[in-house]
Amino acid sequence: MEKGIRVRIQLHGRFAVRVAGRAAERELPGRRGRLLVAYLAAHRLSAVDRDALLDVLWYPGDPGSSAVSGLTVLLSKARAALAPIEIRGRSSLQLVLPPGALVDADVAAAALHDAESAIGRRDWPRAWTQGLSALFVTQREFLSDLDHPWVDDRRRAAAYDHERALACYAEACLHLGPAELPSAERSARRLVELQPLSETGYALLMRALVQRGDRAAAVLTYERLTRVLRDDLGVSPSPATQSLLDQLI
Repeated sequence: MEKGIRVRIQLHGRFAVRVAGRAAERELPGRRGRLLVAYLAAHRLSAVDRDALLDVLWYPGDPGSSAVSGLTVLLSKARAALAPIEIRGRSSLQLVLPPGALVDADVAAAALHDAESAIGRRDWPRAWTQGLSALFVTQREFLSDLDHPWVDDRRRAAAYDHERALACYAEACLHLGPAELPSAERSARRLVELQPLSETGYALLMRALVQRGDRAAAVLTYERLTRVLRDDLGVSPSPATQSLLDQLI
């Protein structure tokens, strides 16, 4: 690859492939061409069986005899549009990126893992930085411009990763002093909104409210959690959350 050329693939938000600033995705052959490259990018750590790829690209119909030749044409056009990115293989196919290439989903996954590890070490600045990095990516819907069952599955997984990133970021903010309390509260409220039956967001929100001096609001948050769990699941908050309330007030 020519020195200085940078390759970036965006899977969160609208699908995009940038090669030295060039929007290579615009040169791909239609929706099926974009779906082909997006699928290979999302599964690029292992080769994809050609027959499995036919089923994906021709969904919801069954690939007919013309699908084999159709895939050959798609691959030829995609390879020409993507260079220096390669699609290697014949019976199985794999997207191979040049050194230094970035895929946003990979960046987010690494940042989230690092953030959770940093929390385990109580390295709050590192957890803050990496949690925020994961949030920047995961707040965008996975492949927002493509619809397919496998995309739906990945969207659900990405949504879960976004919730984990929110929890990491809020936890780090709670330990970094008063300047970060508004961010902790916003993240905790967003987590409650996304997962109203999970105690994690409520617990983070209660801690943020107490740290800014509003114990009454923390108690109201606990009471809201109690009502939601009772009405929807017929259970009470866990002993850990009950103990947290006792500690906070």
